[in-house]
Amino acid sequence: MSDEYQTETLISLEDVHYSPLCPGEKELGILGNVSGKDILELACGGAQNSIALSKWGAHVTAIDFSDRQLSKAKELTIQERAYVELVLGDIEYLSMFKDSKFDIIISSFGWEFITNLKLCLLECSRILKKGGLLIIGTVHPLAAFEWNQQSKNLMVTNYFNPPVEIWEDTTAYQGHKGMTFFRTIEEMFDLITTSGFTIESIKEPYPYPIPEMNCLEKRTIPYTSHKWEKLYERLSKVPFAIIYKARKSS
Repeated sequence: MSDEYQTETLISLEDVHYSPLCPGEKELGILGNVSGKDILELACGGAQNSIALSKWGAHVTAIDFSDRQLSKAKELTIQERAYVELVLGDIEYLSMFKDSKFDIIISSFGWEFITNLKLCLLECSRILKKGGLLIIGTVHPLAAFEWNQQSKNLMVTNYFNPPVEIWEDTTAYQGHKGMTFFRTIEEMFDLITTSGFTIESIKEPYPYPIPEMNCLEKRTIPYTSHKWEKLYERLSKVPFAIIYKARKSS
């Protein structure tokens, strides 16, 4: 699905995106000054975030398990004359990186596809320097539930046991269908803090006023598409994304 995704989605090469239709790093200021920092982006896709970080002076490594996504990433790094080390691999298994290598680990919408999140978090703790930052932008647990277009309400059936979404529009990859795992805020908090991190902030970003923006203004949004614009009403009432900023505590 990577070719269609990259074609239909407008992703900034000048800003770090965290959520559809929402402000990016330039407005939210989650990362701070990244110049000279060693940064790893997990589940990088086309590496648009990594390219932006490289332009800001960071030394960036980007990993994804899709060779087609990395092909797009290579194309974009050449186009933008940005240096990003691209790695093909599964982000649950980060043994290719040595201990205490990175200052920052960032991922935007990759964590919800990880089966063993605890394993990934422990690996992140291992390869981060002491005091290093872990930034997780992922799907909000309320995004697991259907939006009622008539009543303009979210149909929350059981927040404490959110469903697993099985993608119906993709073919099986090595015998497995694509899946999205929705985790409650409490579960994510426990997983992060028991893996050697202290959570410094949690953000639920609010979208730009899409109906009031012209085409030129919309193109400045770090992450957008016609698909997401159609969902604006829902996204303006119920958060779709949640961002965890955590620091390695030991």
